Amino acid sequence: MQSYKDKVFIGIDPGMNGGIAFIKQEMDSFSIQSMRCPKTVHEMAELFEVGVKLADNPDNVVLFVEHVWSFPGDGRVGAFRFGYNYGLWKGIAGANKVDVYNISPRKWQGSLDAPNLQGRDRKKWLKEYAETLYPNIKITFNVSDAILIANYAKDCYISSIEDGEEMPESELGMGVIQ
Repeated sequence: MQSYKDKVFIGIDPGMNGGIAFIKQEMDSFSIQSMRCPKTVHEMAELFEVGVKLADNPDNVVLFVEHVWSFPGDGRVGAFRFGYNYGLWKGIAGANKVDVYNISPRKWQGSLDAPNLQGRDRKKWLKEYAETLYPNIKITFNVSDAILIANYAKDCYISSIEDGEEMPESELGMGVIQ
Protein backbone atom coordinates (compact mmCIF):
# COMPACT_ATOMS: atom_id res chain seq x y z
CA MET A 1 0.00 0.00 0.00
CA GLN A 2 1.34 3.40 -0.98
CA SER A 3 1.98 5.67 1.99
CA TYR A 4 -0.16 8.75 2.48
CA LYS A 5 1.27 9.39 5.95
CA ASP A 6 1.96 13.04 5.31
CA LYS A 7 -1.64 13.84 4.35
CA VAL A 8 -4.52 14.72 6.61
CA PHE A 9 -7.95 14.49 5.04
CA ILE A 10 -10.49 16.87 6.53
CA GLY A 11 -14.21 16.77 5.89
CA ILE A 12 -16.53 19.52 7.05
CA ASP A 13 -20.30 19.51 7.22
CA PRO A 14 -20.76 23.27 7.76
CA GLY A 15 -24.32 23.16 9.07
CA MET A 16 -25.00 24.48 12.57
CA ASN A 17 -25.41 20.90 13.72
CA GLY A 18 -22.62 19.62 11.48
CA GLY A 19 -19.11 18.60 12.30
CA ILE A 20 -15.52 18.19 11.26
CA ALA A 21 -13.51 15.00 10.79
CA PHE A 22 -9.79 14.32 10.36
CA ILE A 23 -8.41 11.15 8.76
CA LYS A 24 -4.69 10.36 8.80
CA GLN A 25 -2.73 7.24 7.94
CA GLU A 26 -1.23 5.47 10.94
CA MET A 27 0.90 2.45 10.02
CA ASP A 28 -1.26 0.26 7.74
CA SER A 29 -4.63 1.78 8.60
CA PHE A 30 -6.27 5.16 8.91
CA SER A 31 -7.07 6.88 12.20
CA ILE A 32 -10.02 9.20 12.48
CA GLN A 33 -11.11 11.96 14.83
CA SER A 34 -14.42 13.76 14.60
CA MET A 35 -16.09 16.55 16.54
CA ARG A 36 -19.33 18.44 16.42
CA CYS A 37 -19.11 21.97 15.02
CA PRO A 38 -18.01 24.30 17.83
CA LYS A 39 -20.25 27.18 18.80
CA THR A 40 -17.70 30.01 18.48
CA VAL A 41 -15.39 31.08 15.69
CA HIS A 42 -12.39 30.88 18.05
CA GLU A 43 -13.19 27.27 18.90
CA MET A 44 -13.69 26.51 15.19
CA ALA A 45 -10.28 27.99 14.39
CA GLU A 46 -8.56 26.09 17.22
CA LEU A 47 -10.15 22.84 16.10
CA PHE A 48 -9.16 23.39 12.47
CA GLU A 49 -5.58 24.09 13.52
CA VAL A 50 -5.48 20.60 15.10
CA GLY A 51 -5.84 19.15 11.60
CA VAL A 52 -3.16 21.42 10.18
CA LYS A 53 -0.77 20.41 12.97
CA LEU A 54 -1.47 16.72 12.31
CA ALA A 55 -0.25 17.33 8.77
CA ASP A 56 2.84 19.34 9.81
CA ASN A 57 2.29 21.54 6.74
CA PRO A 58 -0.81 23.18 5.21
CA ASP A 59 0.16 21.72 1.83
CA ASN A 60 -0.45 18.26 3.29
CA VAL A 61 -4.08 19.00 4.16
CA VAL A 62 -6.77 17.83 1.75
CA LEU A 63 -9.91 19.70 2.78
CA PHE A 64 -13.37 19.00 1.40
CA VAL A 65 -16.18 21.28 2.59
CA GLU A 66 -19.74 20.42 1.70
CA HIS A 67 -21.03 23.10 -0.66
CA VAL A 68 -24.26 24.32 0.86
CA TRP A 69 -27.06 26.64 -0.10
CA SER A 70 -30.39 27.55 1.39
CA PHE A 71 -33.76 26.30 0.27
CA PRO A 72 -36.92 28.41 -0.16
CA GLY A 73 -38.51 27.13 3.08
CA ASP A 74 -35.42 27.70 5.26
CA GLY A 75 -36.34 31.19 6.43
CA ARG A 76 -34.00 34.16 6.55
CA VAL A 77 -32.35 33.48 9.90
CA GLY A 78 -31.76 29.79 9.19
CA ALA A 79 -30.40 30.48 5.72
CA PHE A 80 -28.10 33.21 7.04
CA ARG A 81 -26.73 30.99 9.82
CA PHE A 82 -26.20 28.12 7.39
CA GLY A 83 -24.18 30.32 5.02
CA TYR A 84 -22.41 32.01 7.93
CA ASN A 85 -20.85 28.75 9.19
CA TYR A 86 -19.88 27.83 5.63
CA GLY A 87 -18.09 31.15 5.23
CA LEU A 88 -16.40 30.88 8.62
CA TRP A 89 -14.91 27.46 7.81
CA LYS A 90 -13.67 28.73 4.43
CA GLY A 91 -12.15 31.83 6.06
CA ILE A 92 -10.43 29.72 8.71
CA ALA A 93 -9.02 27.45 5.99
CA GLY A 94 -7.76 30.47 4.06
CA ALA A 95 -6.14 31.94 7.16
CA ASN A 96 -4.30 28.63 7.58
CA LYS A 97 -3.27 28.62 3.90
CA VAL A 98 -5.27 25.45 3.20
CA ASP A 99 -6.94 25.01 -0.19
CA VAL A 100 -10.68 24.34 -0.06
CA TYR A 101 -12.37 21.77 -2.26
CA ASN A 102 -16.10 22.46 -2.35
CA ILE A 103 -18.00 19.21 -2.74
CA SER A 104 -21.69 18.97 -3.53
CA PRO A 105 -23.78 16.63 -1.40
CA ARG A 106 -24.89 14.87 -4.59
CA LYS A 107 -21.28 14.02 -5.48
CA TRP A 108 -20.06 12.59 -2.19
CA GLN A 109 -23.35 10.87 -1.36
CA GLY A 110 -23.55 9.50 -4.90
CA SER A 111 -20.24 7.73 -4.35
CA LEU A 112 -21.91 5.68 -1.59
CA ASP A 113 -24.73 4.29 -3.74
CA ALA A 114 -27.11 5.63 -1.13
CA PRO A 115 -30.76 4.67 -1.51
CA ASN A 116 -33.16 7.43 -2.46
CA LEU A 117 -34.22 8.44 1.06
CA GLN A 118 -35.23 11.82 2.45
CA GLY A 119 -34.89 13.63 5.76
CA ARG A 120 -34.28 11.61 8.90
CA ASP A 121 -34.21 8.29 6.98
CA ARG A 122 -31.35 9.59 4.79
CA LYS A 123 -29.42 10.87 7.82
CA LYS A 124 -29.90 7.53 9.59
CA TRP A 125 -28.64 5.60 6.54
CA LEU A 126 -25.56 7.87 6.25
CA LYS A 127 -24.78 7.47 9.95
CA GLU A 128 -25.05 3.68 9.70
CA TYR A 129 -22.84 3.68 6.61
CA ALA A 130 -20.18 5.71 8.45
CA GLU A 131 -20.38 3.20 11.33
CA THR A 132 -19.59 0.35 8.91
CA LEU A 133 -16.48 2.20 7.70
CA TYR A 134 -15.26 3.17 11.17
CA PRO A 135 -16.80 0.75 13.68
CA ASN A 136 -14.32 1.58 16.45
CA ILE A 137 -15.40 5.18 17.00
CA LYS A 138 -18.62 6.73 18.28
CA ILE A 139 -20.50 8.27 15.38
CA THR A 140 -23.37 10.67 15.94
CA PHE A 141 -25.75 12.34 13.51
CA ASN A 142 -23.72 15.54 13.98
CA VAL A 143 -20.45 14.07 12.68
CA SER A 144 -21.52 11.31 10.30
CA ASP A 145 -21.60 13.53 7.20
CA ALA A 146 -18.22 15.09 8.07
CA ILE A 147 -16.71 11.61 8.45
CA LEU A 148 -18.09 10.53 5.09
CA ILE A 149 -16.88 13.75 3.44
CA ALA A 150 -13.36 13.25 4.87
CA ASN A 151 -13.45 9.64 3.71
CA TYR A 152 -14.49 10.82 0.24
CA ALA A 153 -11.58 13.30 0.24
CA LYS A 154 -9.22 10.44 1.14
CA ASP A 155 -10.62 8.21 -1.58
CA CYS A 156 -10.40 11.00 -4.20
CA TYR A 157 -6.80 11.75 -3.28
CA ILE A 158 -5.70 8.11 -3.29
CA SER A 159 -7.54 7.45 -6.54
CA SER A 160 -5.89 10.45 -8.20
CA ILE A 161 -2.44 9.22 -7.10
CA GLU A 162 -3.05 5.65 -8.21
CA ASP A 163 -4.54 6.74 -11.57
CA GLY A 164 -1.82 9.33 -12.15
CA GLU A 165 -4.39 12.12 -12.37
CA GLU A 166 -4.63 15.54 -10.80
CA MET A 167 -7.03 16.28 -7.98
CA PRO A 168 -10.08 18.28 -9.07
CA GLU A 169 -9.62 22.03 -8.99
CA SER A 170 -9.73 23.61 -5.53
CA GLU A 171 -11.61 26.77 -4.72
CA LEU A 172 -8.76 28.82 -6.16
CA GLY A 173 -10.57 28.04 -9.41
CA MET A 174 -13.93 28.70 -7.67
CA GLY A 175 -15.13 25.26 -8.68
CA VAL A 176 -17.54 22.94 -6.97
CA ILE A 177 -17.00 19.23 -7.42
CA GLN A 178 -20.39 18.14 -8.67
